[in-house]
Amino acid sequence: MAQTTEYGGPAILSRGEMPSLNAPASISFRPFIGISGIYDTSLFPVAVTSTGQVPFTDGYGEELNYGLSGSQVWQRTTLSLDFRGDLRHYSPQSYYDSSDDFLALTLTNTPARHLKFTLRSQAGTYSQNSFLPNYEYLYPTYLQTPQNDIYDNRVIFGSAAGDLTYQKSARLSFNIGGEGDLVRRRSTALYGVTEAAARGDVQYRITRHSTIGADYHYMHFDFTRGFGYSNIQSVGVDYSTQFTRQLQLSAHIGGARVTGLNLVDIPIDPAIAAIIGQTFGVQTAHPLQYAPDIMARLTYSQRHSTFSVGYLNTVSPGNGIYLTSKMQSGTGSYSYTGIRNWNFGLDSYYSRLDALVQTLGAYDSYGGGMGVTRTLGKGLHAVMRFDALRYQIANNFFAHNEYRVSVGLNWSPGEVPLALW
Repeated sequence: MAQTTEYGGPAILSRGEMPSLNAPASISFRPFIGISGIYDTSLFPVAVTSTGQVPFTDGYGEELNYGLSGSQVWQRTTLSLDFRGDLRHYSPQSYYDSSDDFLALTLTNTPARHLKFTLRSQAGTYSQNSFLPNYEYLYPTYLQTPQNDIYDNRVIFGSAAGDLTYQKSARLSFNIGGEGDLVRRRSTALYGVTEAAARGDVQYRITRHSTIGADYHYMHFDFTRGFGYSNIQSVGVDYSTQFTRQLQLSAHIGGARVTGLNLVDIPIDPAIAAIIGQTFGVQTAHPLQYAPDIMARLTYSQRHSTFSVGYLNTVSPGNGIYLTSKMQSGTGSYSYTGIRNWNFGLDSYYSRLDALVQTLGAYDSYGGGMGVTRTLGKGLHAVMRFDALRYQIANNFFAHNEYRVSVGLNWSPGEVPLALW
């Protein structure tokens, strides 16, 4: 009966599931609050100087950090929460003072023996996209969190998704779901996006530790400031397996069909251009393109360490400058708490955007970071972090490097060293 009530197998990417290797049945919510000294390089707004150059600025100051994360399990319901935020003040560049907040909720309920309902939502606002947790690359849930923003500009976003899973038997299950996403940027020079999506899949558990399946996914993008829209339909196959109690692989391989409506420039006949004084005109276009839709995640988890690598090659709504684009990204993350009173974290990522409806060069970004936490006693933790990022467009036509150093103290109850990465 327990097997027909719950799936219980390795995480399925098409359903946005996260691995649960060695996870306890119930984790209490753990808050944290702290203050750090920070140093950021190459801050820049959506503006240019009087000479037409981008005004890069270095800044140092203080940052207040706060958050709450954890989960709670009841008889039929599970609630997971991740909230984090910060307040920054730069001296003397107070123009860049800002705050960031991010909230993610997942609620799972089993109202009947063979049914499971999952609700996912996330919302936030930020002015520096390095604030966002990088697990969006590792654990894709189809919720469109803004990524790869170039400028330090205020962004507001929200997403909500619901899924209903019918477990027909211990091996066979079906899932349908839908979602809505909204992204708005303060600068009128940047694009916002509104998205609606629907999806469905069928999965079959071939062995105790492996599952195969197929899925269909539809997305619709509308953009602010722009004319037109994009429709994306994708199909693919899914495979998930748990090699050992600690090692799990989830993968999705498919393809996407991208259609829509947009404006393109066309040359005007020289005889007419001589009269009206314009050499180019604008007309509507209905482009048709195809793109891969690939996701993969490998996770290894032990009592004191966790290692994850992920890869994405899919269609993205862009980053405020790029509209509908093909996005490739890869990331790796490692966390270790095996030394008493210490936690160590490493992470790295790479991302590339290729515009599908614009004539723009590829946008590449990559970087990495490391963090150390030391328990000092009575809930107090010393926290140190270093991050480096690089953005470039069209093979260094525009290139930008960012570095951040932060050192501070955080308070969080519990004997286990605080792990923020």
